[in-house]
Amino acid sequence: METETVRCAVCGSDECEVVARGRDYIYAGSDLYMTHVACSGCGHVYLNPRPKPSALPVMYPPHYGTFAKKFQGRLNPLGRVKLAVNVRRFRKVAGDLPQGARVLDVGCGDGDLLCAIAAARPDVEATGLDWHFPAPTRAALEQRGLRLIEAPLESAALPRERFDLILMNQLVEHLWQPRECLANLLTALRPGGRLVIETPNTAGYDRRWFAAGAWGGYYVPRHLNLFDMPRLARVLRETGFEVARQSHLPAPVIWCYSLQGALRERSGQDSRLARLFEPKNLPLLAGFAALDTAAAALGRATSNQQTVARRPA
Repeated sequence: METETVRCAVCGSDECEVVARGRDYIYAGSDLYMTHVACSGCGHVYLNPRPKPSALPVMYPPHYGTFAKKFQGRLNPLGRVKLAVNVRRFRKVAGDLPQGARVLDVGCGDGDLLCAIAAARPDVEATGLDWHFPAPTRAALEQRGLRLIEAPLESAALPRERFDLILMNQLVEHLWQPRECLANLLTALRPGGRLVIETPNTAGYDRRWFAAGAWGGYYVPRHLNLFDMPRLARVLRETGFEVARQSHLPAPVIWCYSLQGALRERSGQDSRLARLFEPKNLPLLAGFAALDTAAAALGRATSNQQTVARRPA
């Protein structure tokens, strides 16, 4: 993997200190250890040095989750749970969308959420953007009448003032240039349109137990920029958005990845114990979700967050 040294994406400082060191514990696309650093100026956490865009095939190998359709299929219980959670969150933020609204799902992966949106709101024009669509995925989604844009968000040519709602679930942390990408999305929104972001939260109470490298939110080498709520709100405001609200979400998958990473770091990639924490164990996921829900109710920050922002009218 070719790498590059970068500055902080929030404040531009090049002063930083290493806070974590880890490798690809989930897909083992590379054995290279990489470091997440904290900016000395504002505290933003980012991967530095980080992979260059040319490393995309290594970062996202063919067996990567959405490429392999590991959660798809009507008989896949985890897929059904994941879909139900995403649809419920969509309805919560999109209940007042006008008839014929246009929705863009950025980083749509296998398109499951797009299909659910189209089923729940047949009047909505649903479009998905991702850097790559395997041929079978593209064919299946286009057959359902869904529009697709295949390009990295950094270079995607988006239509101006077209969308009423843009969803960006677990994507902003993957971006090489988050400010430029957010600015691109701002111009693609109609005045008054909304952007909904879900992303890991570096202020999560559980991060301190895995902070040296195994925390699931690091997700080496794919998570390039990691935010807490204040720094994400800062970047959004400086890009031109109005921040409407922020909230904590359960992070059961991050719990699983944290425990897998810790065990694989100690016992090797083939650790049998680590396999117990695969994020397809429904009772385990339910337990971690309940734990985080209780923590959030008590005012604790979880390792997952949601921000709703608007383009000023």
